[in-house]
Amino acid sequence: MNTTPYKLILAHGLQQRSNDKGWRTLAIVAAMVLVPAVVLMIWGSAKVAGVIGGNLIMTVAAVYWGALVVNLLEQNHPNAARLVPGHVPRLRQVLIAGWLLSSLPMAVGASVMGLPALPAWIVSAWGMAALGLLMRWPLGWTLLSVVPFLAVWLYRNGLFAQAAELLQSRPALCVLVSLVLPPLPLLQVLGEGNGAHRKAYARSERWRDMARQGDGAQTWDSSKLPAPLSWITTLVQSPYRRELRRLSSRTDAASVGARLMLGLGPATHWTAQLSGCIIFGTIFGLVCLGSLWIPIGFVDFLRAGSFGLTIGLMSALLGPLTGIARTLDKTRNEQRLLVLLPGMPRGQALNRLLARQWLAQFGLTWLLGLAVATVVMGFSGAPAEMLLPFLLAYLLPIALVWRDWARQASKGHGPVLLVFGVISSALLGYVLYRWAGVPIWIYGSLQALLTLVLGITRWRKQVSAPQALPVGRLA
Repeated sequence: MNTTPYKLILAHGLQQRSNDKGWRTLAIVAAMVLVPAVVLMIWGSAKVAGVIGGNLIMTVAAVYWGALVVNLLEQNHPNAARLVPGHVPRLRQVLIAGWLLSSLPMAVGASVMGLPALPAWIVSAWGMAALGLLMRWPLGWTLLSVVPFLAVWLYRNGLFAQAAELLQSRPALCVLVSLVLPPLPLLQVLGEGNGAHRKAYARSERWRDMARQGDGAQTWDSSKLPAPLSWITTLVQSPYRRELRRLSSRTDAASVGARLMLGLGPATHWTAQLSGCIIFGTIFGLVCLGSLWIPIGFVDFLRAGSFGLTIGLMSALLGPLTGIARTLDKTRNEQRLLVLLPGMPRGQALNRLLARQWLAQFGLTWLLGLAVATVVMGFSGAPAEMLLPFLLAYLLPIALVWRDWARQASKGHGPVLLVFGVISSALLGYVLYRWAGVPIWIYGSLQALLTLVLGITRWRKQVSAPQALPVGRLA
């Protein structure tokens, strides 16, 4: 059997990204995950070691499967599918083999955690297939919002108990069904070069271009999106456009700061945070309406969802922080015009204005998120030891916004490390509280002190640096 085509298919992703800085980012993230995990596995209890080891195995398997699907979708070009003999069948063979090989480590990870291997593999087989379908049809992610309600419906009707009984009485049948049925829809992930495949590939290319831009829905062209997404995009963009119309005719000195922030782009403007809160509030309202169908009290439901509510709210409020360097790098041409506006300060005065605007924008939104989370914790009785570390972890990225922007090069994959740093810091606080007995107030005090010291240092650095705009001109 000639295995060369399969080797080329598997090596495609590595060859395409051999010079990509993403590998360095991935290595840093992997090191930040593995080192604390290994330390906890060595010095922790056997149960802790099993949980961490199992999660690591399952995470590696899921990342491998996701990367493989993305690799195969990129190679599934309509021209290659139509003109290259045997191209699509080979891609599909690699896809099915990768699905099987990635679902087996999931079962191994579950066994390490002390869970039964066979049910874990069956769930993993169907879950991996669903993940592959969602990566081909991204709008399907919205259907995940009905999963909790579907699970409640299945539980109330006793279908979980029937499935467990069927697995115990006929395990071979369950394995056979899980081997045969999930690959069938997976085969449809890869097209054969017809008209529908061309349209789908062009649509996925537009999605990838939007993702590479990193500006979110604020800069999407709603005319190129399907009807539901175009309506949502118009709603998201309306606050920025309304603010743009309001300030476009003003030339007074009092509006200089507002016009400056408006000209830096919609992705970093405060209206992006407002739009994120509108979307988050809409989703939360729909979930609350759906919770009326669940046979538990609203307070208990809110307590169970307090963690996701807090993370979603803080992400909506402070999301622009993660992509601010990349966004400012892309709007350098607009910045050359901004500094010429009448009344616009120059030099270090401009740096001070920019620093104050960011302090007001992100500092006030963090306080708003903290107030809402405090109300949720007080109303529902949610455990503060789980929520406070995440709330405090969002402080540090605010201090990182002050820097010498004139010498700031494009950050590339910096947002990935920033998001991962927030998550890691929050998990560290929870681990110190849960397993080391460190009180939350000590972690919070250290986090606030670190943010204060770093914020003062970086504020002085930005204020004393050369004029910040245009960004990166001295890099």
